Amino acid sequence: MLTMWDELIILLNQTLEIYQALLKLSRQKRDILAAAKPQELDLLTKQEEVLIIEAGKLEPLRMTLTSELAAMLGLAPGETALSVLTERADNETAEKLKLIGEKFAKVTGELAELNELNTKLIQQSLDFINFSINLLSQNTAGTTYAPKGQAAPTGPTRSILDTRA
Repeated sequence: MLTMWDELIILLNQTLEIYQALLKLSRQKRDILAAAKPQELDLLTKQEEVLIIEAGKLEPLRMTLTSELAAMLGLAPGETALSVLTERADNETAEKLKLIGEKFAKVTGELAELNELNTKLIQQSLDFINFSINLLSQNTAGTTYAPKGQAAPTGPTRSILDTRA
């Protein structure tokens, strides 16, 4: 029979695997954004959504388990942080928990950096798209002034849509 500590370690390792998979996808996303491949980006985003949902399902289990461990150890209900629980665990379990915590810190740190970079790449792409749309939809500048009493000549206008029938 698994102890609550063993269950916590298994649960944290499962969550860590999901985060590592998200990190791998974020690296791929960076490459896809740089290469401007929208179809691949769409597929990758769907894969990310599935992983995020899986991580979300594990979170209530982790919260319940850490609350039960805190109660078993006589800790206050809010003292469920991994560092607090690690201090109360036996040496072998504490080492496992510390290792998992270090891996989480590394993965989440790298994820944060990649997400920031990917956000910048997406913003650059949007800026370029907006610039292109504005360039294509811009009316040609005609003469602003005309001789007294005459209307200024108008030039042809450009349009993205072909409205001719």
